[in-house]
Amino acid sequence: MKKILLPILMLPFVFACSKSEEDKQKKMIEEVMAVHDEVMPKMDEIMILKGQLDSVAKVSPDSLKAKDLYVALDSADVQMMNWMEKYNPEEVKGKSEEVVVKYYEEEKNKIVKVKELTNASIEEAKAFLKK
Repeated sequence: MKKILLPILMLPFVFACSKSEEDKQKKMIEEVMAVHDEVMPKMDEIMILKGQLDSVAKVSPDSLKAKDLYVALDSADVQMMNWMEKYNPEEVKGKSEEVVVKYYEEEKNKIVKVKELTNASIEEAKAFLKK
């Protein structure tokens, strides 16, 4: 009887631990996706600014600066697309908590870098175009 009772009494603790891990993973996914969702709408703005810079580069004495800013915007766009292509939360399903946490921390760091590059390149382009 004791052999049966002990495993039955342990079940709530096992489920509580897995629920806690699921909650932690869900929170990490939400954090990563929140940064993505903040940056993604800026891709349209990048396209508009690239068009403006392309036009300015053809007629401005500052055409080299305009081209450099265009390249920075394009880099932000490419990095966002690359991140989205490589982001695959399915690859850590069923893995240890340590592997899952490491994956989401790395993905968050990557998307934050994309965000920083995106914001900086947009601001520089806007400042240049206001001249």
